[in-house]
Amino acid sequence: MTLEMAQAPELGDLRGIRLSVVRRAADMLVLHFGSIKPHWSGRGTVGDMALHVQCPWRLQDSSRVLTGKEDLHDFAGGGAEPEGWDYEQGSSRQDLALDRIFGDRDPVLGWSVSSDKFLVKSVDASPFGDIDITFSGGCRLQVFPVATVLESWRLFIPDSDGPHLVFPAE
Repeated sequence: MTLEMAQAPELGDLRGIRLSVVRRAADMLVLHFGSIKPHWSGRGTVGDMALHVQCPWRLQDSSRVLTGKEDLHDFAGGGAEPEGWDYEQGSSRQDLALDRIFGDRDPVLGWSVSSDKFLVKSVDASPFGDIDITFSGGCRLQVFPVATVLESWRLFIPDSDGPHLVFPAE
């Protein structure tokens, strides 16, 4: 699937596309959807569409929260938290939860998603920037901005000069 748009993508464009990669850039959640291809720089990969989430978010199933943004800052490796530990060293509660959901993480590429349980079934959005993405396997990603000025999330087509859909609007 190749998307060429003169205007910014819309959240509804994610319907019917599979979540393909989950990763982080610092503490920002990075999601790639659709076919995966090498990044133009030769380092890493990108999908047909990407969603960068900088505000609070959670991944849940029908009965509980599986993980969320703040779990990144909680050590969950065995034993006591090592002195000077930070999430870049791994073993955060978020890392371990995403390992259970998607399999082991590649240190550079993140979590590859191969399951059709992560086909986007529906996308709902509010005027306040909330996003609710339901996947075919029953999981939901909920995104909820909590600031009035700082960028909360951005949807765009990687390796494209096209405009981005940003909340709040730039």
